[in-house]
Amino acid sequence: MGIFVMRAQIVFDLRMFVITLVLILACCSSSGFGRGNEKIDHLPFPGALPLIGHGHQLFGNRKHLWKYMRQLCFYSLEKGGVLEMWLGPHSVYILTDPDDILTVSNTCLNKSYFYEFTKDYVQNGLITSEASIWKNHRKLLNMAFSQRIIDTFIDEMNTQTRELVTNLYSQVDKGPFDMRRYLIKFTLKTVSRTSLGLDAEDQAVIDETYVHAFESLLQVYLERIQKVYLHLSWIYDRTQLKKKQDHLTNMLINIMDSVIAKRKSERKNKKREFIEYDAVKPGKFSCLLEHLLQLAEDHNMLSDEEIRQHLDSFVMAAYDTTTGTLMHVFLAIGSYPEVQKKILAEVQQIQPNNNENISKYDLAKLQYVEAVIKETLRVYAPLPGIARKIEKDVKLKNYTLRAGSTCVMKFYGVSYHSMWGPDRNEFKPERWLDPAKLPANPNAFCYFGVGKRNCIGKQFAMALMKIVIAYVVRNYHLESDISKLESEYEVVLKPISGDLLSLTSRS
Repeated sequence: MGIFVMRAQIVFDLRMFVITLVLILACCSSSGFGRGNEKIDHLPFPGALPLIGHGHQLFGNRKHLWKYMRQLCFYSLEKGGVLEMWLGPHSVYILTDPDDILTVSNTCLNKSYFYEFTKDYVQNGLITSEASIWKNHRKLLNMAFSQRIIDTFIDEMNTQTRELVTNLYSQVDKGPFDMRRYLIKFTLKTVSRTSLGLDAEDQAVIDETYVHAFESLLQVYLERIQKVYLHLSWIYDRTQLKKKQDHLTNMLINIMDSVIAKRKSERKNKKREFIEYDAVKPGKFSCLLEHLLQLAEDHNMLSDEEIRQHLDSFVMAAYDTTTGTLMHVFLAIGSYPEVQKKILAEVQQIQPNNNENISKYDLAKLQYVEAVIKETLRVYAPLPGIARKIEKDVKLKNYTLRAGSTCVMKFYGVSYHSMWGPDRNEFKPERWLDPAKLPANPNAFCYFGVGKRNCIGKQFAMALMKIVIAYVVRNYHLESDISKLESEYEVVLKPISGDLLSLTSRS
């Protein structure tokens, strides 16, 4: 046993030596990490060490990482909404002031260097593309994500949700279980059906091979983010982790390329049907891929590679964030009986027949359900924040962010800003039904982004989540205790133990 302990200590000491050496070299080079030797002119986060800054504080498991992020949020709030930390010599600003977040959102459109870790996979997708590409593609893709197009997906959302409800029945009266694995399969299938329009054979590849490779790739990205020395490409490119990333990336690209090639071939073999974006026929369902291929032809833009990157970006964004949000929503519903009763009453009033689909007209009336979704996003923050690249000095209300740094906009911190009032720590969906109870600041709720580069899939996500919540609550009574929830950070927040929810049938 002593030999193993000694070996582990040697490995740890060697790792820390390598990290220190790498960061010393980074400080002495022009590696692009920013200005590390300037005088501190912002409120610094405590605990920085010479050369490595706060990098050592990131070490630990994903549970530790989320606790650390929460600590940054609340320290930023305490100090006026801005603090500065360092990863090696690279400055990272943490913002929790809504007005400052809007300033950065509209001034700095390029994402932080962290997002460049995914460039081999989704380089020109809307999430990670450079601002110049994003502007042109966003204008084009707005047509494919219009409310008229999303309305055509509602029947498919109903179909997939009914399947989810059926699958959940196996857990009735079985005690606490992990609902997330059901939600993952449901979300991925719904997103892939509406974005790719797959047949059963291709859908099986997505359900099995794609999802496993995708989740493994996310783990690779997270490991690199946590290990500061791997942020340097000339180190990372020589690691086994990079080889794993390349293997997974190629696997995912090949799957999606095959889907695109098959759909293009099908289009050639039949007369093309023109899709009028201003007058989509009710009930007509054309997948996102079909819309992108048509847009590419009509506007002579979007290569097959760019279409693939947009599709992968959409799947990536919807898959993890929607699953994470729904998981937290159901835990909250199961923990607050009065909330669950109000949801059930609203659903039964709007759609008394349990066998009827939820229509687009019903969705507009599910105001309390929408309030529950928003309050869950505010209190439990499945997506805690995003990061932008500071390419020129940015003047905020009380500070100036220096060029060459990174700014992390913490939505979680904004949710606990004093503007939400003395009950900001409480879960109260009713606050969203009375404008007088909401902050006057229009940027108070920012979970779908603020400013120019906001989330293009907001309407899709809200429609899907409303339908799922309505179906699940009208079929099952949920029980949970969200106070026992412990989370870990994996791009979005995930419960460490998923066995927190119990179901009983309402029939």
